[in-house]
This record gives sequence, structure tokens and C-alpha cells, in this order.
Amino acid sequence: MKTSIITVILLALSALIFTPNTNAHGSTKPLHGGVVKVEHEMVFELVRAETGTSLYLRDHGKPYPSEKVTGSIIVLADGKKTNAEFNFAGDNKLTANTTIPDGAKVLVKVKESSHHSVTVRFTF
Repeated sequence: MKTSIITVILLALSALIFTPNTNAHGSTKPLHGGVVKVEHEMVFELVRAETGTSLYLRDHGKPYPSEKVTGSIIVLADGKKTNAEFNFAGDNKLTANTTIPDGAKVLVKVKESSHHSVTVRFTF
């Protein structure tokens, strides 16, 4: 009896160890050097730069067309709140005219025509 229980436990553990790691949403590896979050089965990559902020959208590992997507960004840093709107910048990219300092907390809200809005939280 002990032997069969131990065998079952070892088989279950080996199945967990040797099962390939798959992600139904595609890779969560940053493709543009930003911070990646997964919300509502989509991958959001927020990239900060000295001149502005970019948001890249992916769905199941493929670029998600963003021409019909609207959005806004709220940056909370040093006791201040900054708001900006995202603008279509081609393919799966949206840009906003705001910068994100170190230590900031960021809320991104995006919406596509008839779909409900999605809010994504980032920390830098």
C-alpha cells in the first residue's frame, strides 16, 4: 500500500516537473524593453522614454491592431498625479505625451469600440 501511494506521488510530481511551460496568452517577455502585464487575456507592454510613453498590445503572442483602441494613462509619482491620452502610433502601438519617473505607480485604461474597458496597473 505504501509503495503504491509513493509511486503515485512520484508520478504526479514528475508530471509537474517535466510538463512544458505554456502560456495561452503568448510570451510575456518584453519585446520593446518595457514592463509587461497580462490582463483580460491580452499582453500589455508599457515602455517609458525621456520623450514619452509607449504601450504595445499583444493577443496570443501576436501584435494586436490598435487603430480602434482608445486609452489614457495616469502616473502617480512624488505626490503628484499626471493624466494623458494615448494616441494611435501604428500597428500595435499607442503613445502618450507623458513621462514615468522611477518609483511611479501607473494606471493604464484602454477601450476598443464595443468592448468593455480594461485597466492595467504598473509599478516602476
